[in-house]
Amino acid sequence: MAETTNKRKRAAAAPKALAAAKEEAKPKVVAELHKGENETVSLDDLEGEVVAEFTQQLSITGQFIYNAQEEDTTLIVENLGFGDIYVSDKPNLQVGNEEQRLLFKEQKGFKARKLFMISSSQPVASIIEIK
Repeated sequence: MAETTNKRKRAAAAPKALAAAKEEAKPKVVAELHKGENETVSLDDLEGEVVAEFTQQLSITGQFIYNAQEEDTTLIVENLGFGDIYVSDKPNLQVGNEEQRLLFKEQKGFKARKLFMISSSQPVASIIEIK
């Protein structure tokens, strides 16, 4: 088999510059925008019109962020299976946090403009907006 002729040399990244760039990229503004203005909602007495529906299979790595399409809506998240979902209206998610965990067929409601979700598997999440 012939060898490839494309042999690029990788430039060494300066560790201090890389660390500074990572620190600047942290979602500080997002956390401040959502501080204190969101709440978890009881689904028992929830009534209203469905204004949007969304289904997404989450990836193993990375965070999924859902932005509400309407203002003043209640977002309902349901785990449709294939693993656990960790969901919050704040970006400080952690796999293993029982307060943020949704098991198969569990639902949770939020009065929020944004939802943050992560998983260590590839579950399917359903999000419904009710106004």
